[in-house]
Amino acid sequence: MKYWLLFPLLLLFLPPFSQAEEAAPQVAVIDPYLDMYSGPGRGYPIFRVVKEGEWISIHKRKNRWFLISTESGVKGWVAKHQLERTLNLEGEQTIIKAPGWGDFSQRNWELAVMVGSLDGSRTMELSGLYFMTANLGIEANYNVGLGRFFSTEMAGIAIQHQPFPAWRVAPYISLGGGIMQIKPKATLVKTERREDNYANVTIGLRSYLSQRFVLRLQYKEYVLFNSDENNEEINEWKIGFAAFF
Repeated sequence: MKYWLLFPLLLLFLPPFSQAEEAAPQVAVIDPYLDMYSGPGRGYPIFRVVKEGEWISIHKRKNRWFLISTESGVKGWVAKHQLERTLNLEGEQTIIKAPGWGDFSQRNWELAVMVGSLDGSRTMELSGLYFMTANLGIEANYNVGLGRFFSTEMAGIAIQHQPFPAWRVAPYISLGGGIMQIKPKATLVKTERREDNYANVTIGLRSYLSQRFVLRLQYKEYVLFNSDENNEEINEWKIGFAAFF
């Protein structure tokens, strides 16, 4: 593995990048009551109601649900249609905009489809990423490659770190591993199917586009651990799109 790829790994040990926290918007309830759920969905129970005229603070959004807190500090989730029945500090009705940059910086899940080149062969990857914190996430991926003489399948998992989550175009790195199957095309070569474990390091860029969509560009370098201890190194470039939730 090229040693220059190890230098970005030092970012894993840097303290998380933090930004000044903005004051939570405050709105007043104008309907007789507003239902507070224990979680972001109708499957969760209603545990409290906010009465007409009371003020609430809005902290974050998760799809069509919003985390709020009451004047007494009780936190719960409110549906979008009920939050729209409130008034802001200027006495105007609350308008809920389409998902945007604020939702991107507070996302929990990201699903991506990417295409590119794996050591000269065409490849496609499907991945799901869960952010445990604003900086750290765990990603599962499935990769299919089509070459002239071989096809490949890979399944792996990785820890991803983005040191600057507040940037609209933000770098990220990850460390991972998994299993690769190499299948020869029987009509062209007479070679047995191989299955190797691998480790990989990734350097990438993530760029927010609009609403719930993100552009991703990444470079991966793999080390394949062969049974004959003759390890191989291969590299991969990919570009694709992701949706966040």
